[in-house]
Amino acid sequence: MATKPVNMRYLADDVPPIAVTLLNALQYVAVTSSFLVFPLIIARAANAPNTVADSMLSWSMLVLAIGTTLQALPKGPIGSGYLAPSVMTAVYVGPSLEAVHIGGLALMSGMTMFGGVLEAAVSKSLNRLRSVLPPELAGVVIFLVGMSNGVLGLRYLLQPEGAAQLGPPHWIVAAVTLVVMVAANVWSRGVLGLSCALVGMVAGYIVAIAVGLLPAGELAEITSLAPLALPSTDHMGWSFDATLMVPFTIAAVANTLKAAALLTASQRLLDADWKRPDLAPISRGVLADGITTMISGAFSVFGVNISATSVGLTAATGVASRRVAYATSAIFAVLAFMPMVTRVLALMPAPVVGATLLFTSCAILKNGIETIAARLYDTRKTLAVGLAILAGLAVEAFPGVFSAVPSSIHPVVASSLVFGTLVGFVLNFCFQIGQRKRVTLTVDPLSLDTEALRRFIEERASQWGARRDVVVRAEFAVQDLADTLAHTCRIRGSMTLGASFDEFNLDIELCYAGEKFEVAQTRPSLEEIAEEDGARRLSGFLITRYADKVTTSQRDGAWVVRLHFDH
Repeated sequence: MATKPVNMRYLADDVPPIAVTLLNALQYVAVTSSFLVFPLIIARAANAPNTVADSMLSWSMLVLAIGTTLQALPKGPIGSGYLAPSVMTAVYVGPSLEAVHIGGLALMSGMTMFGGVLEAAVSKSLNRLRSVLPPELAGVVIFLVGMSNGVLGLRYLLQPEGAAQLGPPHWIVAAVTLVVMVAANVWSRGVLGLSCALVGMVAGYIVAIAVGLLPAGELAEITSLAPLALPSTDHMGWSFDATLMVPFTIAAVANTLKAAALLTASQRLLDADWKRPDLAPISRGVLADGITTMISGAFSVFGVNISATSVGLTAATGVASRRVAYATSAIFAVLAFMPMVTRVLALMPAPVVGATLLFTSCAILKNGIETIAARLYDTRKTLAVGLAILAGLAVEAFPGVFSAVPSSIHPVVASSLVFGTLVGFVLNFCFQIGQRKRVTLTVDPLSLDTEALRRFIEERASQWGARRDVVVRAEFAVQDLADTLAHTCRIRGSMTLGASFDEFNLDIELCYAGEKFEVAQTRPSLEEIAEEDGARRLSGFLITRYADKVTTSQRDGAWVVRLHFDH
Protein backbone atom coordinates (compact mmCIF):
# COMPACT_ATOMS: atom_id res chain seq x y z
CA MET A 1 0.00 0.00 0.00
CA ALA A 2 1.29 3.47 -0.94
CA THR A 3 2.49 5.83 1.78
CA LYS A 4 1.05 9.31 1.39
CA PRO A 5 3.75 11.92 0.71
CA VAL A 6 3.63 14.94 3.01
CA ASN A 7 3.19 17.35 0.08
CA MET A 8 0.24 15.42 -1.43
CA ARG A 9 -3.15 16.37 -0.03
CA TYR A 10 -5.38 14.03 -2.03
CA LEU A 11 -4.22 10.73 -3.57
CA ALA A 12 -5.87 8.92 -6.49
CA ASP A 13 -8.57 7.20 -4.41
CA ASP A 14 -9.35 10.21 -2.21
CA VAL A 15 -12.51 12.27 -2.60
CA PRO A 16 -11.81 16.03 -2.33
CA PRO A 17 -14.61 18.54 -1.60
CA ILE A 18 -16.69 19.51 -4.64
CA ALA A 19 -15.18 23.00 -4.79
CA VAL A 20 -11.63 21.62 -4.77
CA THR A 21 -12.53 19.07 -7.46
CA LEU A 22 -14.11 21.61 -9.81
CA LEU A 23 -11.46 24.30 -9.38
CA ASN A 24 -8.65 21.81 -9.96
CA ALA A 25 -10.46 20.45 -13.01
CA LEU A 26 -10.65 23.99 -14.39
CA GLN A 27 -6.89 24.30 -13.82
CA TYR A 28 -6.17 21.23 -15.94
CA VAL A 29 -8.51 22.44 -18.67
CA ALA A 30 -6.75 25.80 -18.70
CA VAL A 31 -3.16 24.50 -18.78
CA THR A 32 -3.88 21.93 -21.53
CA SER A 33 -6.01 24.20 -23.71
CA SER A 34 -3.03 26.25 -24.84
CA PHE A 35 -1.89 23.19 -26.79
CA LEU A 36 -5.04 23.37 -28.91
CA VAL A 37 -2.90 25.56 -31.14
CA PHE A 38 -1.70 22.35 -32.86
CA PRO A 39 -5.07 21.51 -34.48
CA LEU A 40 -5.25 25.15 -35.57
CA ILE A 41 -1.80 24.85 -37.18
CA ILE A 42 -2.91 21.72 -39.03
CA ALA A 43 -6.15 23.38 -40.16
CA ARG A 44 -4.21 26.36 -41.54
CA ALA A 45 -1.70 24.05 -43.27
CA ALA A 46 -4.64 22.31 -44.97
CA ASN A 47 -6.09 25.71 -46.03
CA ALA A 48 -9.28 24.80 -44.18
CA PRO A 49 -11.89 27.52 -43.57
CA ASN A 50 -12.46 28.91 -40.08
CA THR A 51 -15.58 26.80 -39.65
CA VAL A 52 -13.48 23.64 -40.07
CA ALA A 53 -10.88 24.95 -37.62
CA ASP A 54 -13.59 25.61 -35.04
CA SER A 55 -15.00 22.09 -35.55
CA MET A 56 -11.52 20.60 -35.11
CA LEU A 57 -11.16 22.46 -31.81
CA SER A 58 -14.54 21.14 -30.62
CA TRP A 59 -13.72 17.56 -31.57
CA SER A 60 -10.31 17.99 -29.93
CA MET A 61 -12.05 18.85 -26.66
CA LEU A 62 -14.13 15.68 -26.92
CA VAL A 63 -10.97 13.63 -27.58
CA LEU A 64 -9.29 15.15 -24.51
CA ALA A 65 -12.38 14.30 -22.45
CA ILE A 66 -12.27 10.66 -23.61
CA GLY A 67 -8.51 10.34 -23.11
CA THR A 68 -8.53 11.85 -19.62
CA THR A 69 -11.31 9.47 -18.53
CA LEU A 70 -9.67 6.39 -20.06
CA GLN A 71 -6.41 7.21 -18.30
CA ALA A 72 -8.11 7.56 -14.90
CA LEU A 73 -9.90 4.18 -15.00
CA PRO A 74 -8.67 2.31 -11.89
CA LYS A 75 -9.69 -1.21 -12.97
CA GLY A 76 -9.74 -3.26 -16.12
CA PRO A 77 -7.24 -3.65 -18.97
CA ILE A 78 -7.21 0.06 -19.90
CA GLY A 79 -6.08 3.03 -17.84
CA SER A 80 -3.40 3.69 -15.23
CA GLY A 81 -5.84 4.97 -12.61
CA TYR A 82 -3.88 8.25 -12.31
CA LEU A 83 -4.87 11.86 -12.79
CA ALA A 84 -3.00 12.37 -16.08
CA PRO A 85 -5.07 14.43 -18.55
CA SER A 86 -4.47 14.14 -22.28
CA VAL A 87 -3.16 16.98 -24.43
CA MET A 88 -2.42 17.65 -28.08
CA THR A 89 1.24 16.67 -28.46
CA ALA A 90 4.10 18.26 -30.40
CA VAL A 91 5.41 14.77 -31.18
CA TYR A 92 2.98 14.47 -34.09
CA VAL A 93 3.50 17.97 -35.54
CA GLY A 94 6.14 17.04 -38.14
CA PRO A 95 4.53 13.84 -39.47
CA SER A 96 1.06 15.43 -39.45
CA LEU A 97 2.18 18.47 -41.46
CA GLU A 98 3.87 16.17 -43.96
CA ALA A 99 0.70 14.09 -44.26
CA VAL A 100 -1.46 17.20 -44.75
CA HIS A 101 0.81 18.48 -47.51
CA ILE A 102 0.60 15.13 -49.33
CA GLY A 103 -3.02 14.11 -48.83
CA GLY A 104 -4.86 16.67 -46.72
CA LEU A 105 -6.66 16.12 -43.43
CA ALA A 106 -7.86 12.67 -44.49
CA LEU A 107 -4.29 11.32 -44.78
CA MET A 108 -3.28 12.90 -41.48
CA SER A 109 -6.30 11.24 -39.84
CA GLY A 110 -5.58 7.78 -41.20
CA MET A 111 -1.90 7.89 -40.33
CA THR A 112 -2.68 9.19 -36.81
CA MET A 113 -4.91 6.15 -36.31
CA PHE A 114 -2.01 3.99 -37.52
CA GLY A 115 0.28 5.61 -34.91
CA GLY A 116 -2.28 4.97 -32.17
CA VAL A 117 -2.54 1.30 -33.13
CA LEU A 118 1.25 0.95 -32.91
CA GLU A 119 1.39 2.60 -29.49
CA ALA A 120 -1.37 0.36 -28.19
CA ALA A 121 0.49 -2.70 -29.50
CA VAL A 122 3.82 -1.63 -27.95
CA SER A 123 2.13 -1.04 -24.57
CA LYS A 124 1.68 -4.81 -24.17
CA SER A 125 5.46 -5.27 -24.13
CA LEU A 126 6.30 -2.70 -21.44
CA ASN A 127 6.27 -5.29 -18.65
CA ARG A 128 9.29 -6.91 -20.29
CA LEU A 129 11.32 -3.70 -20.05
CA ARG A 130 11.90 -3.82 -16.29
CA SER A 131 15.61 -4.55 -16.69
CA VAL A 132 16.16 -1.48 -18.90
CA LEU A 133 14.07 0.86 -16.73
CA PRO A 134 15.85 0.83 -13.35
CA PRO A 135 14.81 3.34 -10.68
CA GLU A 136 17.77 5.65 -11.32
CA LEU A 137 16.70 5.97 -14.95
CA ALA A 138 13.14 6.59 -13.78
CA GLY A 139 14.57 9.45 -11.73
CA VAL A 140 16.26 10.83 -14.84
CA VAL A 141 12.94 10.63 -16.70
CA ILE A 142 11.16 12.53 -13.91
CA PHE A 143 13.92 15.14 -13.91
CA LEU A 144 13.66 15.53 -17.71
CA VAL A 145 9.89 16.04 -17.40
CA GLY A 146 10.48 18.95 -15.04
CA MET A 147 13.36 20.31 -17.10
CA SER A 148 11.44 20.22 -20.38
CA ASN A 149 8.46 21.96 -18.74
CA GLY A 150 10.72 24.63 -17.27
CA VAL A 151 12.66 25.29 -20.48
CA LEU A 152 9.43 25.47 -22.48
CA GLY A 153 8.17 28.01 -19.97
CA LEU A 154 11.35 30.06 -20.39
CA ARG A 155 10.85 30.02 -24.16
CA TYR A 156 7.32 31.35 -23.78
CA LEU A 157 8.72 34.10 -21.54
CA LEU A 158 11.96 34.96 -23.36
CA GLN A 159 11.33 33.95 -26.99
CA PRO A 160 7.58 33.75 -27.62
CA GLU A 161 6.75 32.82 -31.18
CA GLY A 162 5.91 35.80 -33.38
CA ALA A 163 7.11 38.43 -30.87
CA ALA A 164 9.72 40.77 -32.33
CA GLN A 165 10.28 42.63 -29.07
CA LEU A 166 9.13 41.98 -25.51
CA GLY A 167 7.72 45.11 -23.95
CA PRO A 168 6.61 45.97 -20.41
CA PRO A 169 3.08 44.49 -20.88
CA HIS A 170 4.60 41.04 -21.49
CA TRP A 171 6.66 41.16 -18.30
CA ILE A 172 3.85 42.65 -16.25
CA VAL A 173 1.51 39.80 -17.21
CA ALA A 174 4.19 37.17 -16.55
CA ALA A 175 5.09 38.66 -13.16
CA VAL A 176 1.48 38.95 -12.00
CA THR A 177 0.69 35.39 -13.10
CA LEU A 178 3.71 33.86 -11.37
CA VAL A 179 3.48 35.95 -8.20
CA VAL A 180 -0.20 35.15 -7.72
CA MET A 181 0.44 31.41 -8.24
CA VAL A 182 3.35 31.35 -5.79
CA ALA A 183 1.53 33.43 -3.18
CA ALA A 184 -1.59 31.26 -3.36
CA ASN A 185 0.46 28.07 -3.16
CA VAL A 186 2.79 29.13 -0.33
CA TRP A 187 0.58 31.25 1.91
CA SER A 188 -2.90 29.78 1.35
CA ARG A 189 -4.04 26.45 2.77
CA GLY A 190 -7.69 26.28 1.70
CA VAL A 191 -9.36 26.05 -1.69
CA LEU A 192 -7.29 29.01 -2.87
CA GLY A 193 -4.05 27.14 -2.28
CA LEU A 194 -5.32 24.00 -4.00
CA SER A 195 -6.34 26.01 -7.09
CA CYS A 196 -3.28 28.28 -7.14
CA ALA A 197 -2.53 27.74 -10.85
CA LEU A 198 -6.06 28.63 -11.92
CA VAL A 199 -6.07 31.77 -9.77
CA GLY A 200 -2.77 32.86 -11.31
CA MET A 201 -3.95 32.20 -14.88
CA VAL A 202 -7.18 34.14 -14.35
CA ALA A 203 -5.17 37.05 -12.94
CA GLY A 204 -2.83 36.83 -15.94
CA TYR A 205 -5.74 36.90 -18.42
CA ILE A 206 -7.29 39.94 -16.71
CA VAL A 207 -4.02 41.88 -16.75
CA ALA A 208 -3.31 40.80 -20.36
CA ILE A 209 -6.64 42.26 -21.48
CA ALA A 210 -6.07 45.42 -19.42
CA VAL A 211 -2.62 46.11 -20.92
CA GLY A 212 -3.70 45.21 -24.46
CA LEU A 213 -1.60 42.06 -24.80
CA LEU A 214 -4.48 40.10 -26.35
CA PRO A 215 -4.93 41.49 -29.90
CA ALA A 216 -8.19 43.37 -30.43
CA GLY A 217 -8.73 41.64 -33.76
CA GLU A 218 -8.65 38.17 -32.25
CA LEU A 219 -10.93 39.24 -29.41
CA ALA A 220 -13.37 40.70 -31.93
CA GLU A 221 -13.27 37.43 -33.90
CA ILE A 222 -14.22 35.53 -30.74
CA THR A 223 -17.34 37.66 -30.29
CA SER A 224 -18.50 36.62 -33.75
CA LEU A 225 -18.63 32.95 -32.77
CA ALA A 226 -21.85 31.31 -31.64
CA PRO A 227 -22.16 30.74 -27.86
CA LEU A 228 -23.35 27.17 -28.49
CA ALA A 229 -22.81 25.04 -31.58
CA LEU A 230 -22.66 21.41 -32.62
CA PRO A 231 -19.29 20.49 -34.14
CA SER A 232 -19.40 19.67 -37.83
CA THR A 233 -18.24 16.37 -39.31
CA ASP A 234 -17.58 17.74 -42.80
CA HIS A 235 -13.80 17.69 -42.32
CA MET A 236 -13.66 14.02 -41.37
CA GLY A 237 -12.09 11.51 -43.74
CA TRP A 238 -9.44 8.82 -43.68
CA SER A 239 -6.77 7.55 -46.06
CA PHE A 240 -3.46 5.71 -45.81
CA ASP A 241 -0.05 6.10 -47.47
CA ALA A 242 2.69 3.52 -46.90
CA THR A 243 5.38 6.13 -47.57
CA LEU A 244 4.44 7.81 -44.27
CA MET A 245 4.69 4.67 -42.16
CA VAL A 246 8.26 5.39 -41.02
CA PRO A 247 7.69 8.93 -39.64
CA PHE A 248 4.45 7.93 -37.95
CA THR A 249 6.05 4.77 -36.51
CA ILE A 250 8.82 6.87 -34.99
CA ALA A 251 6.24 9.33 -33.66
CA ALA A 252 4.32 6.44 -32.10
CA VAL A 253 7.46 5.12 -30.40
CA ALA A 254 8.27 8.62 -29.14
CA ASN A 255 4.72 8.98 -27.86
CA THR A 256 5.05 5.63 -26.06
CA LEU A 257 8.30 6.63 -24.36
CA LYS A 258 6.84 9.98 -23.34
CA ALA A 259 3.64 8.43 -21.96
CA ALA A 260 5.61 5.83 -19.97
CA ALA A 261 7.90 8.56 -18.63
CA LEU A 262 5.03 10.79 -17.52
CA LEU A 263 3.13 7.93 -15.91
CA THR A 264 6.30 7.00 -14.02
CA ALA A 265 6.48 10.57 -12.76
CA SER A 266 2.81 10.43 -11.74
CA GLN A 267 3.40 7.17 -9.91
CA ARG A 268 6.35 8.63 -8.04
CA LEU A 269 4.19 11.49 -6.76
CA LEU A 270 1.71 9.14 -5.09
CA ASP A 271 4.02 7.12 -2.83
CA ALA A 272 6.53 8.45 -0.31
CA ASP A 273 8.14 4.99 -0.18
CA TRP A 274 8.35 4.61 -3.98
CA LYS A 275 11.26 2.36 -4.91
CA ARG A 276 10.89 1.39 -8.56
CA PRO A 277 8.36 1.73 -11.43
CA ASP A 278 5.34 -0.56 -11.26
CA LEU A 279 5.01 -1.30 -14.97
CA ALA A 280 1.53 -2.88 -14.86
CA PRO A 281 -0.44 0.40 -14.45
CA ILE A 282 2.06 2.18 -16.69
CA SER A 283 1.42 -0.40 -19.44
CA ARG A 284 -2.35 0.05 -19.09
CA GLY A 285 -1.89 3.81 -19.19
CA VAL A 286 0.16 3.67 -22.40
CA LEU A 287 -2.58 1.48 -23.89
CA ALA A 288 -5.14 4.15 -22.97
CA ASP A 289 -2.91 6.77 -24.58
CA GLY A 290 -2.67 4.72 -27.79
CA ILE A 291 -6.44 4.21 -27.93
CA THR A 292 -6.99 7.95 -27.43
CA THR A 293 -4.63 8.66 -30.33
CA MET A 294 -6.65 6.25 -32.48
CA ILE A 295 -9.84 8.09 -31.51
CA SER A 296 -8.16 11.40 -32.32
CA GLY A 297 -7.40 10.11 -35.82
CA ALA A 298 -10.96 8.85 -36.17
CA PHE A 299 -12.25 12.37 -35.40
CA SER A 300 -9.69 13.89 -37.82
CA VAL A 301 -8.08 16.24 -35.31
CA PHE A 302 -4.51 15.66 -34.05
CA GLY A 303 -2.36 13.18 -32.13
CA VAL A 304 -2.53 13.24 -28.32
CA ASN A 305 -0.38 12.28 -25.38
CA ILE A 306 -0.37 12.62 -21.59
CA SER A 307 0.21 16.21 -20.51
CA ALA A 308 3.61 16.88 -18.94
CA THR A 309 2.32 20.21 -17.64
CA SER A 310 -0.53 18.44 -15.87
CA VAL A 311 1.89 16.12 -14.07
CA GLY A 312 3.72 19.20 -12.84
CA LEU A 313 0.43 20.77 -11.77
CA THR A 314 -0.40 17.68 -9.70
CA ALA A 315 2.95 17.94 -7.94
CA ALA A 316 2.48 21.67 -7.32
CA THR A 317 -1.06 21.50 -5.90
CA GLY A 318 -0.87 18.12 -4.14
CA VAL A 319 -4.22 17.04 -5.63
CA ALA A 320 -4.08 13.73 -7.53
CA SER A 321 -7.64 12.44 -7.09
CA ARG A 322 -9.09 10.72 -10.14
CA ARG A 323 -12.35 12.52 -9.32
CA VAL A 324 -10.59 15.58 -10.71
CA ALA A 325 -9.92 13.65 -13.92
CA TYR A 326 -13.61 12.86 -14.34
CA ALA A 327 -14.55 16.48 -13.66
CA THR A 328 -11.91 17.62 -16.17
CA SER A 329 -13.41 15.32 -18.79
CA ALA A 330 -16.89 16.67 -18.10
CA ILE A 331 -15.71 20.26 -18.54
CA PHE A 332 -13.92 19.34 -21.78
CA ALA A 333 -17.12 17.72 -23.05
CA VAL A 334 -19.20 20.80 -22.26
CA LEU A 335 -16.66 23.18 -23.81
CA ALA A 336 -16.76 21.17 -27.04
CA PHE A 337 -20.13 22.80 -27.71
CA MET A 338 -19.00 26.30 -26.65
CA PRO A 339 -16.69 27.58 -29.43
CA MET A 340 -16.31 31.04 -27.89
CA VAL A 341 -14.80 29.68 -24.66
CA THR A 342 -12.68 27.17 -26.55
CA ARG A 343 -11.18 29.92 -28.68
CA VAL A 344 -10.41 32.08 -25.62
CA LEU A 345 -8.50 29.21 -24.02
CA ALA A 346 -6.62 28.51 -27.25
CA LEU A 347 -5.45 32.15 -27.31
CA MET A 348 -3.85 32.02 -23.85
CA PRO A 349 -1.15 34.75 -23.76
CA ALA A 350 2.46 33.57 -23.95
CA PRO A 351 3.50 35.09 -20.57
CA VAL A 352 0.62 33.29 -18.84
CA VAL A 353 1.67 29.97 -20.40
CA GLY A 354 5.33 30.57 -19.55
CA ALA A 355 4.70 31.48 -15.92
CA THR A 356 2.45 28.45 -15.47
CA LEU A 357 5.05 26.09 -16.91
CA LEU A 358 7.78 27.51 -14.67
CA PHE A 359 5.57 27.15 -11.61
CA THR A 360 4.58 23.55 -12.33
CA SER A 361 8.11 22.39 -13.21
CA CYS A 362 9.64 23.05 -9.78
CA ALA A 363 8.00 20.19 -7.87
CA ILE A 364 8.77 17.71 -10.66
CA LEU A 365 12.45 18.69 -10.67
CA LYS A 366 12.58 18.15 -6.91
CA ASN A 367 11.09 14.64 -7.20
CA GLY A 368 13.49 13.71 -9.98
CA ILE A 369 16.54 14.82 -7.98
CA GLU A 370 15.37 12.90 -4.91
CA THR A 371 14.83 9.73 -6.95
CA ILE A 372 18.26 9.94 -8.58
CA ALA A 373 20.03 10.65 -5.27
CA ALA A 374 18.45 7.64 -3.52
CA ARG A 375 20.73 5.18 -5.37
CA LEU A 376 24.43 4.34 -5.35
CA TYR A 377 26.32 4.64 -8.64
CA ASP A 378 29.38 3.12 -10.22
CA THR A 379 31.03 4.40 -13.42
CA ARG A 380 28.50 2.70 -15.71
CA LYS A 381 25.44 4.05 -13.98
CA THR A 382 27.02 7.46 -13.54
CA LEU A 383 27.57 7.65 -17.30
CA ALA A 384 24.07 6.37 -18.10
CA VAL A 385 22.45 8.96 -15.83
CA GLY A 386 24.76 11.82 -16.76
CA LEU A 387 24.68 11.30 -20.53
CA ALA A 388 20.89 10.85 -20.54
CA ILE A 389 20.45 14.20 -18.76
CA LEU A 390 23.01 15.88 -21.04
CA ALA A 391 21.23 14.48 -24.11
CA GLY A 392 18.01 16.08 -22.94
CA LEU A 393 19.81 19.36 -22.19
CA ALA A 394 21.40 19.31 -25.65
CA VAL A 395 17.99 19.27 -27.31
CA GLU A 396 16.88 22.26 -25.25
CA ALA A 397 20.16 24.21 -25.63
CA PHE A 398 20.66 23.64 -29.37
CA PRO A 399 17.21 23.11 -30.91
CA GLY A 400 18.45 24.26 -34.32
CA VAL A 401 20.88 21.36 -34.56
CA PHE A 402 18.21 18.78 -33.83
CA SER A 403 15.57 20.40 -36.01
CA ALA A 404 17.91 19.95 -38.99
CA VAL A 405 17.75 16.14 -38.81
CA PRO A 406 15.68 14.20 -41.36
CA SER A 407 11.96 14.62 -40.78
CA SER A 408 11.52 10.85 -40.35
CA ILE A 409 13.44 10.82 -37.04
CA HIS A 410 12.50 14.34 -35.93
CA PRO A 411 9.87 13.18 -33.37
CA VAL A 412 12.55 11.28 -31.43
CA VAL A 413 15.27 13.94 -31.29
CA ALA A 414 13.08 17.06 -31.13
CA SER A 415 11.85 16.31 -27.58
CA SER A 416 14.35 16.50 -24.72
CA LEU A 417 12.22 14.06 -22.73
CA VAL A 418 12.01 11.48 -25.52
CA PHE A 419 15.64 11.78 -26.64
CA GLY A 420 17.07 11.80 -23.11
CA THR A 421 14.95 8.79 -22.14
CA LEU A 422 16.01 6.91 -25.27
CA VAL A 423 19.69 7.59 -24.60
CA GLY A 424 19.25 6.35 -21.03
CA PHE A 425 17.50 3.19 -22.25
CA VAL A 426 20.24 2.37 -24.75
CA LEU A 427 23.15 3.08 -22.40
CA ASN A 428 21.61 1.12 -19.55
CA PHE A 429 21.03 -1.86 -21.85
CA CYS A 430 24.61 -1.73 -23.19
CA PHE A 431 26.18 -1.29 -19.73
CA GLN A 432 24.42 -4.40 -18.44
CA ILE A 433 26.77 -6.47 -20.61
CA GLY A 434 29.41 -8.05 -18.41
CA GLN A 435 27.70 -7.23 -15.12
CA ARG A 436 27.54 -9.99 -12.52
CA LYS A 437 24.59 -10.27 -10.18
CA ARG A 438 26.49 -12.51 -7.74
CA VAL A 439 30.02 -11.89 -6.39
CA THR A 440 32.24 -13.45 -3.71
CA LEU A 441 35.18 -12.40 -1.55
CA THR A 442 37.57 -14.56 0.50
CA VAL A 443 38.05 -13.24 4.05
CA ASP A 444 40.93 -14.15 6.41
CA PRO A 445 39.52 -14.20 9.99
CA LEU A 446 43.02 -13.89 11.50
CA SER A 447 43.62 -10.51 9.86
CA LEU A 448 40.08 -9.26 9.48
CA ASP A 449 39.69 -5.90 7.72
CA THR A 450 36.13 -4.74 8.27
CA GLU A 451 36.73 -1.63 6.15
CA ALA A 452 37.53 -3.90 3.19
CA LEU A 453 34.22 -5.66 3.74
CA ARG A 454 32.41 -2.32 3.69
CA ARG A 455 34.14 -1.30 0.45
CA PHE A 456 33.28 -4.64 -1.14
CA ILE A 457 29.57 -4.22 -0.37
CA GLU A 458 29.49 -0.58 -1.45
CA GLU A 459 31.34 -1.16 -4.74
CA ARG A 460 29.05 -4.02 -5.73
CA ALA A 461 25.95 -2.12 -4.63
CA SER A 462 27.07 0.83 -6.77
CA GLN A 463 27.33 -1.46 -9.79
CA TRP A 464 23.85 -2.77 -9.12
CA GLY A 465 22.34 0.65 -8.37
CA ALA A 466 21.06 -0.45 -4.96
CA ARG A 467 19.28 1.92 -2.61
CA ARG A 468 21.59 3.82 -0.32
CA ASP A 469 19.61 3.19 2.88
CA VAL A 470 19.57 -0.59 2.32
CA VAL A 471 23.30 -0.67 1.56
CA VAL A 472 24.16 1.20 4.77
CA ARG A 473 22.25 -1.39 6.82
CA ALA A 474 23.93 -4.22 4.92
CA GLU A 475 27.41 -2.78 5.58
CA PHE A 476 26.80 -2.52 9.33
CA ALA A 477 25.37 -6.04 9.48
CA VAL A 478 28.25 -7.64 7.53
CA GLN A 479 30.93 -5.87 9.56
CA ASP A 480 29.30 -6.88 12.84
CA LEU A 481 28.72 -10.47 11.72
CA ALA A 482 32.23 -11.00 10.35
CA ASP A 483 33.83 -9.57 13.50
CA THR A 484 31.68 -11.77 15.75
CA LEU A 485 32.39 -14.92 13.73
CA ALA A 486 36.13 -14.24 13.67
CA HIS A 487 36.39 -13.75 17.45
CA THR A 488 33.79 -16.14 18.90
CA CYS A 489 33.19 -19.08 16.54
CA ARG A 490 36.68 -20.68 16.40
CA ILE A 491 36.85 -20.55 12.62
CA ARG A 492 39.06 -23.02 10.78
CA GLY A 493 40.46 -21.63 7.55
CA SER A 494 39.02 -18.68 5.66
CA MET A 495 35.50 -17.28 5.37
CA THR A 496 33.68 -16.64 2.08
CA LEU A 497 31.52 -13.57 1.67
CA GLY A 498 28.96 -13.75 -1.14
CA ALA A 499 26.44 -11.16 -2.31
CA SER A 500 23.65 -11.27 -4.90
CA PHE A 501 21.10 -8.73 -6.12
CA ASP A 502 17.98 -8.75 -8.31
CA GLU A 503 16.43 -5.27 -7.69
CA PHE A 504 13.88 -6.66 -5.25
CA ASN A 505 16.30 -8.54 -2.96
CA LEU A 506 19.81 -8.05 -1.62
CA ASP A 507 21.18 -11.31 -0.16
CA ILE A 508 24.53 -11.67 1.60
CA GLU A 509 26.08 -14.91 2.84
CA LEU A 510 29.05 -15.62 5.10
CA CYS A 511 30.26 -19.22 4.81
CA TYR A 512 32.75 -20.65 7.31
CA ALA A 513 33.90 -23.80 9.13
CA GLY A 514 33.61 -23.45 12.89
CA GLU A 515 31.04 -23.20 15.67
CA LYS A 516 27.42 -22.39 14.90
CA PHE A 517 26.29 -18.77 15.01
CA GLU A 518 23.05 -18.48 16.93
CA VAL A 519 20.44 -15.99 15.75
CA ALA A 520 18.55 -14.49 18.70
CA GLN A 521 15.07 -13.18 17.94
CA THR A 522 14.71 -11.71 21.43
CA ARG A 523 17.07 -9.40 23.25
CA PRO A 524 19.40 -11.35 25.57
CA SER A 525 19.35 -10.44 29.26
CA LEU A 526 22.31 -8.90 31.08
CA GLU A 527 23.06 -12.27 32.65
CA GLU A 528 23.10 -13.99 29.24
CA ILE A 529 25.39 -11.31 27.81
CA ALA A 530 27.82 -11.85 30.71
CA GLU A 531 28.14 -15.57 29.86
CA GLU A 532 30.97 -16.99 27.74
CA ASP A 533 28.99 -16.86 24.49
CA GLY A 534 27.17 -13.65 25.47
CA ALA A 535 28.89 -11.51 22.81
CA ARG A 536 27.76 -13.95 20.12
CA ARG A 537 24.18 -13.85 21.41
CA LEU A 538 24.12 -10.06 21.51
CA SER A 539 25.52 -9.85 17.99
CA GLY A 540 22.94 -12.37 16.79
CA PHE A 541 20.19 -10.13 18.12
CA LEU A 542 21.63 -6.85 16.82
CA ILE A 543 22.07 -8.21 13.31
CA THR A 544 18.34 -8.96 13.16
CA ARG A 545 17.80 -5.22 13.68
CA TYR A 546 19.76 -4.48 10.48
CA ALA A 547 18.65 -7.29 8.18
CA ASP A 548 15.05 -8.10 7.29
CA LYS A 549 15.74 -11.82 7.72
CA VAL A 550 18.66 -13.79 9.18
CA THR A 551 19.03 -17.57 8.82
CA THR A 552 21.72 -20.12 9.68
CA SER A 553 22.15 -23.40 7.81
CA GLN A 554 24.75 -26.01 6.92
CA ARG A 555 26.16 -26.61 3.44
CA ASP A 556 28.93 -29.10 2.58
CA GLY A 557 30.02 -29.35 6.20
CA ALA A 558 30.24 -25.57 6.70
CA TRP A 559 27.94 -23.05 8.35
CA VAL A 560 26.20 -20.44 6.21
CA VAL A 561 24.75 -17.28 7.74
CA ARG A 562 22.45 -15.57 5.26
CA LEU A 563 21.34 -11.95 5.58
CA HIS A 564 18.35 -10.93 3.49
CA PHE A 565 17.41 -7.31 2.80
CA ASP A 566 14.15 -6.32 1.12
CA HIS A 567 14.91 -3.84 -1.64
